[in-house]
Amino acid sequence: MSADQNATPFARRHESGLWEDELGGLGPAKPGHGPRQDPTGEFPTGPDVGVRFPDVVATSPAGEMIDLHPHRGDRAAVFVFYRSAVW
Repeated sequence: MSADQNATPFARRHESGLWEDELGGLGPAKPGHGPRQDPTGEFPTGPDVGVRFPDVVATSPAGEMIDLHPHRGDRAAVFVFYRSAVW
């Protein structure tokens, strides 16, 4: 592990009460702690290659309800889950 990886991430309380990181991003968790920390150990990321993706009905960024499998037909698809703009 490099010295940079051991360094404490920049973090300060923003006037909003949220935490601010070195790029100016705001989030509820202090950078380097909780969900903003890099995962360690086993970290499942989704179905294995070749396994059928579960049935999903989701809202598109435009607000349209999309049933994944009928929508994609026989084409490949990329499905991205995100919970906020704070990575």
